[in-house]
Amino acid sequence: MSSHTPFRAPAVVLTALVTLTFGLLGVAPAQAVPAAPPSTTWTVLVGNESPDMAVQGMRFLPDDITINSGDTINFVANSAEIHTVSHGTPPFPPTSLENLEKDAFIPAGGPVFDPTQSWWNSGLISTGNTPAGPGIRTYPLTFTTTGDFTFFCMIHGEMMSATVHVHAAGTAYPHSKQYYSAQAAVAAAQILGDGYRLWATTLAKSSPTHVFAGAMDDKAMVMRFIPSLDVVRKGTTVTFDLSANAGVVPHTVTFTSVPAGVTPPASPILLPAFAGGPSTFQVTFTKAGTWHYICEFHDDMGMVGDVVVTP
Repeated sequence: MSSHTPFRAPAVVLTALVTLTFGLLGVAPAQAVPAAPPSTTWTVLVGNESPDMAVQGMRFLPDDITINSGDTINFVANSAEIHTVSHGTPPFPPTSLENLEKDAFIPAGGPVFDPTQSWWNSGLISTGNTPAGPGIRTYPLTFTTTGDFTFFCMIHGEMMSATVHVHAAGTAYPHSKQYYSAQAAVAAAQILGDGYRLWATTLAKSSPTHVFAGAMDDKAMVMRFIPSLDVVRKGTTVTFDLSANAGVVPHTVTFTSVPAGVTPPASPILLPAFAGGPSTFQVTFTKAGTWHYICEFHDDMGMVGDVVVTP
């Protein structure tokens, strides 16, 4: 009885036979589906502030970022001042508090950005409370359409804007997360420096009879009465003035503690003239003692003041 070795076809022959069989049957062999490029989540800080919240920055950090389709940006609240992440064509700049509330306070859009929608809005972003309730701390937005898109803050206007460049999925990124973080840190320090300079120049223009209700340029805001401690003689009239603010920033001069027998002066909401005003408020101090007041919008940031009236 003889033995023999079973015939084994070479692998290449088997592969050819399988391919031929699928071809005869009209069925193509299964192909591996390429994996989708991995998506990345990026961070953009919304605003910034000094440790005592006196200086508030009006910038997105970074304000120019390149991502890929499928990526998400987390817009993260970075200050107590309210901001929005907005895109589109609402009435701008806002011409009244009513317009501001209608357009800025109400979210519009969804979690995936659609550039064909005429108005996109996050709602109010803040680390603290807002006129509409607790602020949004993180606003994630996913991008699936390539192109260049500009977002701005409805509260502070086009001076606070950011451009998002969206490339095709899988494109090599021009910069890393670390690059953008370092860029944001440098910009934040420059913004605070600008705010402190603005504070100093505004203080130099003030006087015992002229107190500025905050200050604002195109980068930063000073959330303080300037000066916050004023000493005058009884019978002096002091003007509280909004003119150091280059934008729509409402303030009040609301007296919460006055000498006995004095009726606290009723403060209007101070607004720039183009937003309806009034932009000044005058108070005559008729009795010696300490008159304490706050801004009802920003007292939680430390925007409070005292007028010490001497006999």
